[in-house]
Amino acid sequence: MRGPMAKPTSQERRKQILKQRRAEEQREADRQELEFMVRAALQAHNTGDAPAADRLLKKALLLDPDHVQALTLLAQIHDGAGHYTEALAYLRRLRKLKDDPIVLYNIGVVYRAMGQPENAVDVMREFLSATQARRAPKWQTLRESAEALCQNVRLRTLPEKPAPPSPNPRAAAPAPRTEEKPPEPARVGLQFLPAAAPGFANPGTVADYFLRRQWIELRMAQNFEDLLCLPSLQGVDSYVFQQETVRRVLRHLKGRALLADEVGLGKTIEACLVLKEYWMRGLVRKALVLAPPSLVSQWKGELIEKFGLLPASPDGAESRRNPQQFWKEAPLVVASIAMVRLDPHAAAVAAMPWDMVIVDEAHCLKNRNSLNWRLVDSLQKKFILMLTATPVENNLVELYNLITLLKPGLLATEAEFRKTYMTPGKPKAPRQPEQLRTLLGDVMIRNTRAAADVQLPRRIAASVPVAPSKTEAQVYDMVSHFVAQRYRPAEGRRAPPLALDLMQRQAGSSPQAIGRSVARALSEGRWVQAEDRQELEAILDLASGIEESGKGAQLGRMLSAHPGKAVVFTEFVPTLDHLARVCEEHGISYSLFSGDFSRAEKDAAIALFRDQARVLLSTGAGGEGRNLQFADTIVNFDLPWNPMRIEQRVGRVHRIGQSRDVFVFNFYQEGTVEEQLLRVLHDKINMFELVVGEMDAILGTLDEGRDFAEIVMDLWVSGRQSGEVEREFEELAQRLLDAKKRHVEVQKLDDSLFAHDFEV
Repeated sequence: MRGPMAKPTSQERRKQILKQRRAEEQREADRQELEFMVRAALQAHNTGDAPAADRLLKKALLLDPDHVQALTLLAQIHDGAGHYTEALAYLRRLRKLKDDPIVLYNIGVVYRAMGQPENAVDVMREFLSATQARRAPKWQTLRESAEALCQNVRLRTLPEKPAPPSPNPRAAAPAPRTEEKPPEPARVGLQFLPAAAPGFANPGTVADYFLRRQWIELRMAQNFEDLLCLPSLQGVDSYVFQQETVRRVLRHLKGRALLADEVGLGKTIEACLVLKEYWMRGLVRKALVLAPPSLVSQWKGELIEKFGLLPASPDGAESRRNPQQFWKEAPLVVASIAMVRLDPHAAAVAAMPWDMVIVDEAHCLKNRNSLNWRLVDSLQKKFILMLTATPVENNLVELYNLITLLKPGLLATEAEFRKTYMTPGKPKAPRQPEQLRTLLGDVMIRNTRAAADVQLPRRIAASVPVAPSKTEAQVYDMVSHFVAQRYRPAEGRRAPPLALDLMQRQAGSSPQAIGRSVARALSEGRWVQAEDRQELEAILDLASGIEESGKGAQLGRMLSAHPGKAVVFTEFVPTLDHLARVCEEHGISYSLFSGDFSRAEKDAAIALFRDQARVLLSTGAGGEGRNLQFADTIVNFDLPWNPMRIEQRVGRVHRIGQSRDVFVFNFYQEGTVEEQLLRVLHDKINMFELVVGEMDAILGTLDEGRDFAEIVMDLWVSGRQSGEVEREFEELAQRLLDAKKRHVEVQKLDDSLFAHDFEV
């Protein structure tokens, strides 16, 4: 046996030499690759291709996370694109690496652009202190700009609240106000600082090189203080409490958590941040998101548009052909929990090892005997997040069932839990509440609006009824009659419900929309029979003769009288074209936004609206993933029948970061479904006064298996057939009022149980 001081054999020496040679080759390759990517990024940036520069620089940071030049240029790119959160993240990393006052100055300028003047002033004062002894003209100019910013914030006064724009055609625009403002600070471009050579390019031993590589990998994987994902996000306003929630999930809860924030605080954003952070660190490579059917498309949109992830869904032709292969190969899946729990999906999903599982609306798991609970329990999962604003609805056993999925054994057996923590005869009243809260602290986070200091300006909503012309009323009545006769078809009738539903909704939008829908049915609808054709042709003839709709004329008068920026939503492209003509006739500058646009076209449309146009005319796609806080007025020219779609539209403007009161005008033609819908949602349950997310919670307590829009359609059809439309919708209003009452009671229960012990 060789002793510890024995000389290495010739074979061992050859291995060491070969290892050293490979390390040097790898080190040189990494250095050359880094230099190439940074040069290519500079060239791309100089030619105006910012997206290409962004991609190259982020790859460069994987080789050297502390590359000053790459971080500086990334900050400049995102600052120029208006992605201030991302720019700020890069500048903060620069500040840790390099003690340069220019970085401080740029942080202050970005804070000012983000609408955070107090933070901007704090940083600028630090900058002024750091440059007090510097007399060069460059520093003098920057100091004057910093002092101007501080003075501007100190002297600024709150503007008077604008009067709400009146739908009255006689309303006149108020005279423009002029006031003297303090000078704004000059905007100085982010400076390129001298880039230090990458650490692995410095002279050193092979051991030094491998130690550095291991250190970088360990820092990337284990240090959750700096969230790596923040600079890669698009259009995400992540707030301090959300980032702290993510850090707590990563560092303390080990990726297994119940996110129980109050409604409207962004549990979805928090979950996506955790997923993206794990994904970037290589700790998650296969993930599953389970959501209610109505939220699947929203989850997919958020992951794609904001987080740069590409999820698949098991509702395509490929997954139907070979479900086993789909579940095996898809790295990220967003699916309806109702679909996944059924054959042939349930067994295939349970057989797969998942790095991460996210369950939205997790109160659907409150019953341990339900198929939902059994499905989630059967999954092989390293990390799991469950999202619900109402962990307890009826009794504490529901909480036990949720926690058992997250951390089995934390609350012992159900029998021991009942004995220790439940008061006999009072299933909602815990015994030993302090001990229970201590245990829950290992798995639960619940932020409240008060602690998060989330305050929004007022949201003022008004319904705008429009009396139809005789022809418009006749067209709507003919469409409603046609749909009602075929929605519940007799033997042999083949009219598809979706086509009829669409036709009824388009009739409430505009003559142009219903005209195009009927024309398409006549030319392409295989279900159209001889008697159908006669009625449809009569509808088309009447609709084609309407040159100006009553709603369009009213909208033109209203926008002419309102000088602010407004977003006008419609569901249908023909109506969008009609609205464009209305704006042109009234001399109103507008920008068009449609879900059919490419990403570049969408970005250009939003930029045009922000910088020049007074009005954004948008299909429902404009209600998804775009933040429009620079507007203050929303017009729902036609109404989606799903309240969540309405709330999504409003949320583009009335959201965190909005500083002005927001006005919401809901147009409807008298005698239509939309009139009844607004009577229920606006007049009865005050939907527009609810906190964002509360409407979804209220609908969830209806215990109704159908989509809300389907309920509306059924009530309209049955009401027309019975002649009691108002009575049918009055009953729906009462059910919603009861659901709202139950929601308030559940909120009170959860507030009393969890108090403020689970905030970050």
